[in-house]
Amino acid sequence: MLAATKRVRLSYEELYQLKALIGGALTLISLWTLFYLDVRSGPLLLLTSAAVVAVTLFPRLPGRIPGVVWVAATPSLITVIVVDFVISRPDIIAPLLRMVVLLVLMRSLQSRRRREDLQLILLCLFMVVVSGVLTLSLTFALQLLVFTPCAIALLFVINLTESFDRPNEIPEGLWSGFTWRHFLGRIYRVFDVRLSAFAVFLFLGVVVVSSLIFVLMPRFRLDQAIPFLNLKGKARSGFTDQISFGDIVEIIEDNSVALRVDLPEGLDEVPVNPYWRMVVLDEYFNRSFRMSYSAKRENRPFSDNVFSMQRIGPRQVQRSDGNSGSWTFYLEGGISKYLPAVGLFDNLRFQNRQDVVFNYILHLNSTSSISSGVLFYQMDGMSPMHAYPVTPEERKELPGLQPVFLESDDGLAGSRVPYPETTMVVPGGDANLRILNRILSEITRGETLGTDEFCQRAVDYLRDRHGYSLSVSLPPGEADELVRWMGSSVPGHCELFAGSFTLLARLAGIPTRVVTGFKGGTWSGFENYYMVRNRDAHAWCEVYDGKKDWVRVDPTPGSGPAGLESAVTASFGQLNIDKSWRAYLDSLRILWYRRIVNFDRDQQTAVASYMKSAGSEFLETLRLLLQERTLAFRNWLRQPWTGGHWEKVGLFAVGAAFFFLLFRYAHLWIPKVTSEARVFGIDFSGDPVRKRAGRLVRKFRTRSAALDALDPSVAPEEWQQAYRLLLALRFGDSRDRPNPKPVFRQA
Repeated sequence: MLAATKRVRLSYEELYQLKALIGGALTLISLWTLFYLDVRSGPLLLLTSAAVVAVTLFPRLPGRIPGVVWVAATPSLITVIVVDFVISRPDIIAPLLRMVVLLVLMRSLQSRRRREDLQLILLCLFMVVVSGVLTLSLTFALQLLVFTPCAIALLFVINLTESFDRPNEIPEGLWSGFTWRHFLGRIYRVFDVRLSAFAVFLFLGVVVVSSLIFVLMPRFRLDQAIPFLNLKGKARSGFTDQISFGDIVEIIEDNSVALRVDLPEGLDEVPVNPYWRMVVLDEYFNRSFRMSYSAKRENRPFSDNVFSMQRIGPRQVQRSDGNSGSWTFYLEGGISKYLPAVGLFDNLRFQNRQDVVFNYILHLNSTSSISSGVLFYQMDGMSPMHAYPVTPEERKELPGLQPVFLESDDGLAGSRVPYPETTMVVPGGDANLRILNRILSEITRGETLGTDEFCQRAVDYLRDRHGYSLSVSLPPGEADELVRWMGSSVPGHCELFAGSFTLLARLAGIPTRVVTGFKGGTWSGFENYYMVRNRDAHAWCEVYDGKKDWVRVDPTPGSGPAGLESAVTASFGQLNIDKSWRAYLDSLRILWYRRIVNFDRDQQTAVASYMKSAGSEFLETLRLLLQERTLAFRNWLRQPWTGGHWEKVGLFAVGAAFFFLLFRYAHLWIPKVTSEARVFGIDFSGDPVRKRAGRLVRKFRTRSAALDALDPSVAPEEWQQAYRLLLALRFGDSRDRPNPKPVFRQA
């Protein structure tokens, strides 16, 4: 007879070690979700992550920290947190998250009792929830799938430690003699495949139920519903209302995706190298372009989730000449509060109520603050435009404007120039004008040029004199930086080309302004949408054509023909299609945004209807399949039995007998294959003592209610004693169980 092997169990000390290690893994998962947030605490997150990793890999390290450090830690931590909240006012979320990170760091370095473990789980859950609400990242979803079973496992181990006689007691010398090899070996020996399978099944059930709740629950965005959770982001310096030379170069060196755009369904043609217009800078002063104060006075704030350009005000009418489809934009957080667009539109839609600012003069649209997470919006009736109409107010003033010369040392001069005169400001001073007049005379050659002719010559002049380079070394001199670059042959980037053309056009009497945004993008070969990366950041110009429009001019080399530009479209087959692995990974992100994050009420109704119809169709298909198989089996039985019939029946009988005997006598062949009769928690020992005890236990359970009727001479205490001994034989360890013969005789 084979003796059943003893079931291996973890000791109280080993459970405590396992609890500490799972807590370290849970902490790391939670900390890494915060890397997507702009909370200005990267060094703190890296320090905390490194400390948690070190403590997890080398658990003896906290014991070497002097006690005086722990005594001073609490008051120091409180002081740092209070100072952080005071300095960060009025921002609350960023210092709150930094406070949680510091508390997690303290809890990770110390030995934890049950209360501290529950506090750690709560702190980690807070970080995960806040990060999920503010980022809505696909990577966050994967981290959440890992966080959930890890938190459940930690709670399970905490409950196991409570089953011992010394709960909340931290074992002395907990990590003395600890080795990863021995510890992992112990974990492997106690691994139970049945328990693990049940845990996986339970987790999958939670995922399924959560998916159903996601489909059925009302739609809302928690970060927009609760203003407390609005983390104010910081815009990229090239997409604000003021830029200095080099700001866009910093963005171009970043290859991450900044904008994704779903085009309208049924669109036959798409823009080639589209210009995603964001910010208009009309004023040049003190070596930088910026949006003038007078132009900002035209900002009109509104609050809603749907904005119709025909209803937001008599002066706010923007008309498009596009199709009736909707362009869906997914703007990554921290890019800008200004909304990219390729033209005018009819309606602007958001998921929830949004504070939006419209500028009628500059044709700009922006949110009141910069979103730290992905911003979703739709523009209806939009088509690519190369020209934007001037307003009635501009049409009265633009034709008669003359160049305005301002000295850079006059600090208040810029604020005194009203719009649209700001589109004619040129840096004054002898050093600047000497270079500018020389270049202008070389371009015009003494001729009186029209707007189109001048633009073409000026662009050709700049492209002939300067190459393109992201690294620029300006020549020394007394003149303005931009003017010095124009007078040299040093290569430059788009900001220098756009700024130089703007000053030359203004000096020639043509109102001109600088525009920043993105140019171009790649077409995803997997999910059919535009991917616009930060490296596509660009600056160009808009000039008044003397008639009715601000027309785009892009003087940067490689940006197409010189002169006033027109919109260019092409078929989908002519696009630059990206089918790289990077594009494939990004297509997963856009699916996450479309199907999960941007899941609105209409999609909710459509999915619910689809699930209902798909479920009914599946049941009907299953019913027909069973009916077809049953009918086929009946026809097979009714046919005359030939050798083929008997061959199939014989093979089926042999196969069934083989698998029956395989499991029936597993206790005979399993021990010959492996050294233990228990494989992944399943006992194949075939112990006859356990089997007999099991049969008697079942009899006891069925007859306990009729105890008095069976034998009145048997005392209840004696009955209970025999029952307890049978349970020990059935479920207890084989090495310390009672002698089975007297127990069976008594039973």
